[in-house]
Amino acid sequence: MRHRRRLRSIVLPLLASALGLGALAGVPARAAPDTADADTAGITGVTVTDDAVTVAGTAPGGAQVDVYALPTEVPETDWAGREPVATGTATPDGAFTADIGRTAADRELYYSKYLAVVDGAPLGTYHYADDVRITPVNDFPYPQSPTKKGLQVQMTADAEELGVGHAGINVAFNDLMQLTDEGPDRSIPFTWNGTEYYFDAGHVASLDRQIKPLSDNGAVVNLILILYRDDSPNSAWPVLKHPDADLTGGPVFAFNTETAEGVAHYTAAIEFLAGRYTREDQRYGRATGFIVGNEVDAQFVWQNMGEKPLEEFLLSYERALRITHLATRTAYEQARTYTSLTHSWTTPSGPAVPAGRFYPGKDVVDGLNALTKAHGDYAWHIAHHPYPENLLDPAFWEDTTATPDPDTTPRITFKNIEVLNAYLTRPEQLYDGQPRRVILSEQGCNTPGDSAEAERLQAACYALAYYKIHFLPAIDSFILHRHVDHKHEGGLRLGLWWWDDSRPDPAPPAERKLIHDVFTYIDTERSLEVTEFALDVIGIDDWSELVDGWDPDALAVRDLPVTAGASVTARPLRATTLFDFAGGTQGWRTSDAANAVAADDGFLRTSFTYESGMSANLAQLWRGTDVVLAEPADASAAAALTLRVRIPDDADIGSRFAKVRLYGTDGSIAEGAARLPADGGWQSVAVDLTGWSGREGIERIKVWARGDTNAEWSGHFDVDDVRLASRLTGAERVANVEVDASAAEGIGVGDPVEITVRNDDLRPVAEPIEVRACDGVAVEPAALDAAGLAPGESRTFIVTVASSAPADEYDPALCFVAGGLQYTERVDVPPPPVPVATPIYDFDDGTTQGWQAGPGVDTVTAVTSMANGPGIPQAGTHLLDGAATVGSSLAPKTMYVDPAQPLDLSDAGRVVAYVNSYGGAPGATGYEVTFTLASGDDELTVTQPYTADRWNEVALDVSQWAGRSAIDHVEVTMHAVGADYPTWNPHLQVDSVGWFPAD
Repeated sequence: MRHRRRLRSIVLPLLASALGLGALAGVPARAAPDTADADTAGITGVTVTDDAVTVAGTAPGGAQVDVYALPTEVPETDWAGREPVATGTATPDGAFTADIGRTAADRELYYSKYLAVVDGAPLGTYHYADDVRITPVNDFPYPQSPTKKGLQVQMTADAEELGVGHAGINVAFNDLMQLTDEGPDRSIPFTWNGTEYYFDAGHVASLDRQIKPLSDNGAVVNLILILYRDDSPNSAWPVLKHPDADLTGGPVFAFNTETAEGVAHYTAAIEFLAGRYTREDQRYGRATGFIVGNEVDAQFVWQNMGEKPLEEFLLSYERALRITHLATRTAYEQARTYTSLTHSWTTPSGPAVPAGRFYPGKDVVDGLNALTKAHGDYAWHIAHHPYPENLLDPAFWEDTTATPDPDTTPRITFKNIEVLNAYLTRPEQLYDGQPRRVILSEQGCNTPGDSAEAERLQAACYALAYYKIHFLPAIDSFILHRHVDHKHEGGLRLGLWWWDDSRPDPAPPAERKLIHDVFTYIDTERSLEVTEFALDVIGIDDWSELVDGWDPDALAVRDLPVTAGASVTARPLRATTLFDFAGGTQGWRTSDAANAVAADDGFLRTSFTYESGMSANLAQLWRGTDVVLAEPADASAAAALTLRVRIPDDADIGSRFAKVRLYGTDGSIAEGAARLPADGGWQSVAVDLTGWSGREGIERIKVWARGDTNAEWSGHFDVDDVRLASRLTGAERVANVEVDASAAEGIGVGDPVEITVRNDDLRPVAEPIEVRACDGVAVEPAALDAAGLAPGESRTFIVTVASSAPADEYDPALCFVAGGLQYTERVDVPPPPVPVATPIYDFDDGTTQGWQAGPGVDTVTAVTSMANGPGIPQAGTHLLDGAATVGSSLAPKTMYVDPAQPLDLSDAGRVVAYVNSYGGAPGATGYEVTFTLASGDDELTVTQPYTADRWNEVALDVSQWAGRSAIDHVEVTMHAVGADYPTWNPHLQVDSVGWFPAD
């Protein structure tokens, strides 16, 4: 605690003189004390206007005071080698002021720290601008959302359907900023302080595509400012990285505030981001919150500055925090700057040895508070992460380390989140008389398994956490992490969606979990309905038992969209054309997951390109285009809005769907969904307006398209003839039905198939829906009695497979005819059986099963988890972990076993092992693994590249190897490729060593 006492010894005398400003020209001043002594002398305030800086303070009466403006990165002792920017004389009662132009010696002084010197001795300590009165570029009220519900968004269209009100978007500065200009198509130049800096045009465009759809929908967007290692030739990472960062530490690095070059690059980047994303016209989208770094109390991992005492870490980190506040303030006065904390409070989140890697979150808050009050306080806020105490266990209501005393609780989790507010309301923690704001910018609930019960536990965790936070007025938002489960997140399954194992992406969405529905409706009139199950899971009878201030009447803060019927057979009569695209795009623009819109031969084409890792572009997800009408359209006399949509028939995306969303000036939204024939032609879609209150003023229209597979979809869809129709013809044909088919036992003859039909049309279904034989599959009965099925209703039927010869028994299809239109529907069937290897070594008895450390490895241990992805064994309960010796990244790291009795694998055709490692090698371009089997002097070996932080299969074909009947040595070796890093100490993991029989 010594650092806090030392900082307070500076802070207290400065606070005692906080009212010591002399008169400032044109600026109301605070009164000065009657005299100045050694304890109160020094700068007490720095005011910045558009043209000037005014420094005020106290000094011995009549003394000549020299004022120095120091760059933020230089030590305050550096004043002696510089020229003062102003000199003045203290009044007899000890007050002084100095008026300085905003620039001196061609240097912008806004970011400087100021020091007063009398007779060659500094008075007090340095002081930054703490009274900023500049005119910002943009001026608008801080955006407000009716809900606290937020998400770290991966798929913007899904976020809109979820009703997200707050969002967190990562901004990786290593991808954002370049060292040199790559030309107009690849670089965006930006001038700051007379120097030109460069930003990656493709990365900025990607940020635009994430941010703009969110803010267009009213979400309050926060940018999470982080830095990863990046050895790309033109990445600014080497300049932006803190010079003391330990490359063997964690993956997120602290920003460089130690050198003039680092400070300049960081400041330019913040001004660029603030200027782009706080525009009043929202041209690129709007972001108003800026979170500096990630979980800075766990700095060695998530704000890597090397091993440092807390006070030294904070001196450097606080400079980045202050620069962010000042830089964003130039663009938008109400921009908010946040620091980021883990759930650890009075104890650090990591080991105490070695020292200087992890700090208690409370000490970080206290240290920042003392530091900023000592050198000019400002509005920095807190982005807290109150995960459950065990991130793998979502039952936070059972946390034992989250206690009610802010001075002693080891952690602040969902269970005791109110403790944080109690601490921040203490008088010594206030800024300008108010507690610092709090957002919850990253936290989530794990799914501890793949069962329905695991989904219920995850969803119950979210429900209780949301309700607690909803009724805590001191917390502005609850931003959930994650949107989709991530394969390399230490075994955690935090998403609203399961990941798709069949895809190589780290977080490709497969199916929604239960929590997806809970998240969607928890802030609406359906809130209690979708969370009722959670009471039993948690073990309570009523939410008031665990939620302070519980009021069920206050839950519905967001209106649900109105579901409107949509016809694909109706045609407009007496229609008024809104858009025909004969004169260009007519204001239509890209929206979710789209790259470009263009007018082409009198229609609008929306294009999109699948990018590796950008899972928002998979076929099953919406992508689209929208328009804000120049004047709201009055559709009060219209029966429907109609348009034509075309999805090319060469798109291998399964079934086709379109959705139209209409936004009213009254704040209401109507939406109609349509299933489209897959013939590649123009399809008419008519959306019923008659039951929607917002029809009197339509201010925005959005059109989405999607398929129903997880294929990569690069391509386009087209829109034309957007009209308001006073009447429709052909609406009596009910063809817009959604059909889902599943065969839990497979698609063999006699197997049952469950078929669910939902009517999305304008009118009730009037005739049976025919099930035609296609793809070699026929069912009985061949007609589904859906007559009378009303719009918005569903009905389920059970049929039996009569004949079955599909092209792929694991991807069969049925054909349906409704209203004269035929649709093809894939039938969900159990996946093909996965061959299971006969185990040789699985380590599930908790032992190493004879495996030993070889060259480059210190110890081997059977463990149940690992620090990084995938976090869990490849199968079973244990895996083998090897801790490498510190040494060259190119040197082999080996684990091996010499069986007590030679292994007889005479029946084997293939022997496999699963390999992983974590602890990235700085500069490495990849990693290689070698798998070796030996029988006496006879060896069989294979070397192949592999990917860290995931299980990789490595296999040997032993079908023709004579030695397979007497294997007496098994060995796994790995090393890095591409760079020789001399002090590397990764961990190597092996699991599920086994064999498959010969074909």
